[in-house]
Amino acid sequence: LHPRIAETTTKPAVELQRHELWQRVRVLVAIGLTVMLFRGAYEQTGNTIALWADSGVDRQVGAGFSIPMTWFQALNPLLVIVMTPLFVAHWTRQAARGREPAPARKMALGALGVAAAYAMLAAVSGTTGQAPASWMWLALFFLVLTAGELFILPVGLGLFARLAPERHRATTIAAWFFAAFGGNLLAGALGTWWSRIGHATFFAAMASLAIVAAVLLWLLDRPVRRLEPGNAGVTGQGVPGLAPRAD
Repeated sequence: LHPRIAETTTKPAVELQRHELWQRVRVLVAIGLTVMLFRGAYEQTGNTIALWADSGVDRQVGAGFSIPMTWFQALNPLLVIVMTPLFVAHWTRQAARGREPAPARKMALGALGVAAAYAMLAAVSGTTGQAPASWMWLALFFLVLTAGELFILPVGLGLFARLAPERHRATTIAAWFFAAFGGNLLAGALGTWWSRIGHATFFAAMASLAIVAAVLLWLLDRPVRRLEPGNAGVTGQGVPGLAPRAD
């Protein structure tokens, strides 16, 4: 081909590639910021939830034994180990039937699960008033919270890996963990309100924050579907420099 002809034929492809790259960056930034909001609520488990477990929960079992507060902190990683294979098996069956939710919708469901966990604590705290709540409510909270976590955090990490531009995969994964950093900072800032407002109000605010994150993730479902390789009608499919889908 004549050099000028080759230049005119490759220029649109380069422009399309840049367009797809910036589309991916915008969607990834939006997801990252939304996950930061979600983590503002989720990360209260190591902050205000620990304070509530220490002073606002009746941890007595039987005569003379009090469940150590640290045992409840160990519930989350234990439940992650136990529940992960169950959810993976469930999603595998859904995928075989073609009924597995899209990643962004799955993440939205996870945020709603975390919202439900905090809404439950708000109801319990509002009902008991100054009296300590039963330790069973705290255990149930961690069960529901962990289920929601498994719908959003590992799914989001996998989504970042699939949408990462080929030459920026490590940076993209690092950006996911930077969102975790920002979420922890937000959780600390929100935690300063623990002693300023009622506990029921605080838990309700955390539930509301998780609901906002769920709505935003649901709205991001369509842009994510357009960009995910392997989806029908994806504009970036076959464009050089975009990460292939890791099935």
